[in-house]
Amino acid sequence: MIDVMIVDDHPVVREGLEVMLASEKGFSIRPSAESAEEALALCRKDGAPDVLVSDIHMTGMTGLELLPRVKREFPSVKVLLLAGMPLKAEEEEARSAGASGYLPKSAKRGAIAAAIRHVVSEPDAFVEEQFAPPPSPLSEREGEILRYMALGKTREEISIILGIGLETVKTHSKNLIAKLDATNTAGAVSRAYELGLLRA
Repeated sequence: MIDVMIVDDHPVVREGLEVMLASEKGFSIRPSAESAEEALALCRKDGAPDVLVSDIHMTGMTGLELLPRVKREFPSVKVLLLAGMPLKAEEEEARSAGASGYLPKSAKRGAIAAAIRHVVSEPDAFVEEQFAPPPSPLSEREGEILRYMALGKTREEISIILGIGLETVKTHSKNLIAKLDATNTAGAVSRAYELGLLRA
């Protein structure tokens, strides 16, 4: 049995991965963690899993920051990093930092399970999924709101500028933050610059 721990600050993602991997043969699923800090605490308390599957962008300590700490304390653990919006530069950073793989969260069903099996059977392997730069995931309205956010406008100001209701702005803001795999407005703006959706 391959012992697996999932680390992600989004409950729906954690639960989805747990259900998916639990349906596969040969996996033992550890209690998951909602933060990198909790993952380290669980490893210290109960021993490390064979494979740790972690979101790369989390509140607090990120997956990339968790990686060297896990490898230092538990050298045998294989770490797979998952990205909501994968970037080639980020993949290279994960590889050089000692990750065993970097995959998009949108990977086809079974791809993550196959990646876990592969890194366990081939300890020196690095698993990746070839990808093209994704088109903008934002709607036209979300893009407008994001641009005003980048200018430092509040939701109330954006509502007045665009002539739409405050609740509509809040809904679009929440959606674009989720689509950009961020936790707040500042994170969404920063991520948009990384992805080229905003330009200085």
